Amino acid sequence: MKELKLTVEKREGTGKGVNRQLRMAGDVPAIVYGPETDPILVKINFKKLYRLMHGVPLNTIINLDIEGDEGDDRKVIIRELQKDPVSGDLLHIDFHNIAMDKPITMTIPIKTEGLPEGVKTFGGIVQHVRRDIDISCLPMHIPDEIIVNIEALNVGDSIHVSDLDLENVEILTGLQSTLITVVAPTVIKEPTVEVEEGEEGEEGEEGEEGEAKEGAEGEAKAEGEAKAEGGDKKDKDKKDKGKK
Repeated sequence: MKELKLTVEKREGTGKGVNRQLRMAGDVPAIVYGPETDPILVKINFKKLYRLMHGVPLNTIINLDIEGDEGDDRKVIIRELQKDPVSGDLLHIDFHNIAMDKPITMTIPIKTEGLPEGVKTFGGIVQHVRRDIDISCLPMHIPDEIIVNIEALNVGDSIHVSDLDLENVEILTGLQSTLITVVAPTVIKEPTVEVEEGEEGEEGEEGEEGEAKEGAEGEAKAEGEAKAEGGDKKDKDKKDKGKK
């Protein structure tokens, strides 16, 4: 496993005001602690820390050189990064002092590779139930991440913690815990409009009334036309008699 080298300075004073001044000056307040170690307050230049840690897993072992501290570099890992929930600015770092001959508990991220058969063939959806697991191992055996191949998964298949094969590592997360599963795609049905029997009856009645009305109007029109024709015929007869 790759190890990094980082030099830090001791700092004095605690509290929000002191830490705010440190951050305004370009430093990040931090603390070094661990078993059989008294807590040490330190500060790190943010730009130097960013250049060192950019793209590097947080569980990487760091050889920490504390200026003014006698003895060899301390081997530490980053236990916690405190960030501002709004701006995302780095507020504080917790370094955990470790011993290379003693197991340490870590949370390791789960990463996947490959396209599942259930997604490729049947349009399934990959669901990540857990994205990390807890392990215990010696510092030299800490994995950066755990890679899981999911190409063989079909719809309804899952990968559990018990399916992982890790060397020199004790898994602390429950073995029956599900990590990844492939589920069937969601089918959206179009809403259907149901017409009640009463509404159909009313429409039928309206139709019948409309037809009856149209029939009555037709009869009245025919009767009017017949009268008009009769009147025209009488007028014609009278004219013919007058001519004679």
